[in-house]
Amino acid sequence: MYRLRTLCGSMPCEGHGNSIQQRQSPGLIQDAKYSVIKSTNIIIKRLNPKNKSVIVALSGGVDSALAAHDLLQAGWHTEAFFLNILPEGLSGTDLLAAKSVAKHLGIRFHCLNEAEKFENEVISYFRKSYNMGLTPNPCVICNNRIKVVVGLSLADSLGINYLATGHYARTKRLSNGQAGLLKAKDLKKDQSYFLHQIQKGAIPRLILPLGDRTKKDIMKWAAETGIFPLVQRESQEICFLKGNYRTFLEKRGLLNNLPGDIVTVDGKLLGRHAGLYAYTVGQRQGIGIPDKTPYYVVALDRKNNRLVVGKEHSLWGKELLVEHVNWLVSPDMAFKQPCTVKIRYGHAGGRADLELLASGKVRVCFFPDQWAITPGQFAVFYLDDLVLGGGSICG
Repeated sequence: MYRLRTLCGSMPCEGHGNSIQQRQSPGLIQDAKYSVIKSTNIIIKRLNPKNKSVIVALSGGVDSALAAHDLLQAGWHTEAFFLNILPEGLSGTDLLAAKSVAKHLGIRFHCLNEAEKFENEVISYFRKSYNMGLTPNPCVICNNRIKVVVGLSLADSLGINYLATGHYARTKRLSNGQAGLLKAKDLKKDQSYFLHQIQKGAIPRLILPLGDRTKKDIMKWAAETGIFPLVQRESQEICFLKGNYRTFLEKRGLLNNLPGDIVTVDGKLLGRHAGLYAYTVGQRQGIGIPDKTPYYVVALDRKNNRLVVGKEHSLWGKELLVEHVNWLVSPDMAFKQPCTVKIRYGHAGGRADLELLASGKVRVCFFPDQWAITPGQFAVFYLDDLVLGGGSICG
């Protein structure tokens, strides 16, 4: 059983009574009574009432506020929680916003102090990645190791059946009866990339009310309800960074900032760098090597502490290797036909064939070539809108 580590306690807000009685957590979502399920928005309306209990992860932003509002309006027993994960008490503004939303909606609010776990799981990964010459994505790690795990554990301790978040993504019951993760309707806001590392078994208990919404819909609702004074309109890219990531890591003494050579892809010496941590593949600004046409970072050679640069054409690549793959469906689905692979958030995705190697890694062969394949970022595999799985780019 998950032991609550409270920062500000667990309190009922105005208009809501005590917590619901302990209930057994559900198994797969198909055990609930419903007709054909196409998205979580339909799940909201059609689940058997005895299973209609959910806890919502409030971030202090407008998206999670609307997720809680939608569930409450649909008749769900709704509670909310906020994760204090930031070092040095930096969650203050977000915490106040989340509490204000819960009070506005009249739902019970829980505040958990997970700063130590976040430090060990996410910031440690962030630091190690940069020290290894990799480009990390801490949001992917946080969703898997912190938000979903802690949220479901809290739900279990309260006898609540489901966890909801404000992510733009969808879930769907597949033809084999299992639950799958899909892209959002609003592809410009789709965040399925950030959720691909969650455990497969968590998907049946995950509700994503915004999956069929557009950002325009949400902003209109927020304006009509007067919720803007309570929340942030947009979340920042990396929540624990209040400034430049380099300053953050330097301040904490978490970097190997040894100077080294800047060389071309042909090995020609061009200059010196102040530490590989300051660069990422595809970067153009800040290299400090003037030329008629700009240089880009092509690779970070950690073994020799060299920054490898080249012209724009040097960044196009056909293949990559992916390790630590997390499959959300049967892997066979990924190897029977070409799929789409996204190599970073915001990447449109490229058509590719996948090959499973004896080592357990997956080789991705693109057609056509893709730009700025970056070790440390995540490659996520899609079949149309369905997330097949994904892992870390290692070569």
